[in-house]
Amino acid sequence: MFAAPRIRPYLLLACLAAGCLHSTPSTPAAPISSTGPRAIAVYRAIAESLYVRSTGRVVAVAVASLDSTCMERTCAALAERWGMDALWWARGDSTEARDARADLLARAAAPLDIRAVPQGRPMLFEADPGDVPPPDADGQEWSRFRATHADAAGAVRMSPVGFSRSGRSAVAFVDWRCGPTCGHTVGVALTATSDTSWAIADVLLLSSRQR
Repeated sequence: MFAAPRIRPYLLLACLAAGCLHSTPSTPAAPISSTGPRAIAVYRAIAESLYVRSTGRVVAVAVASLDSTCMERTCAALAERWGMDALWWARGDSTEARDARADLLARAAAPLDIRAVPQGRPMLFEADPGDVPPPDADGQEWSRFRATHADAAGAVRMSPVGFSRSGRSAVAFVDWRCGPTCGHTVGVALTATSDTSWAIADVLLLSSRQR
């Protein structure tokens, strides 16, 4: 499913069929706030540009941020699990990328109520994080979920948003689940196109549940 090495803004329709695998270690910077309307706009851009546009169907949005804890016996560091150990989205100005990464990791454990994301968006449907089927859910569990969530194509769960100091760049970790053998985790980098809108700049595939 994921073949091409990198996702560009003009390839949004192919975002579910591409990823990039780069590694360039660097040093984080001081954090800034990631709450408020800017973060809501980022979440909407991710859900609508990557998932609504590619599936043509309603998408369920978990209205609380991802848990940053790891329940496995051995766990990689959070920066590695969320694809933030390298500045794969840097575009010449790595200071912007460092700012965004540091801001995200500084607030990774902070719970966020992002209930406002689906409000007024006809193709986004609110989902309680506990209702989202786990990665090993079978077809019956997905049928039950879709029956109570507007026949959603899948469910997206997102981390807090990290912003650069300038406010021009943002980055987040995303978990997409769409069936027993469908889904992935990605890092998403975005660029501000105005004070209130964002465009996908790059996507890094971290894992895939696709056969």
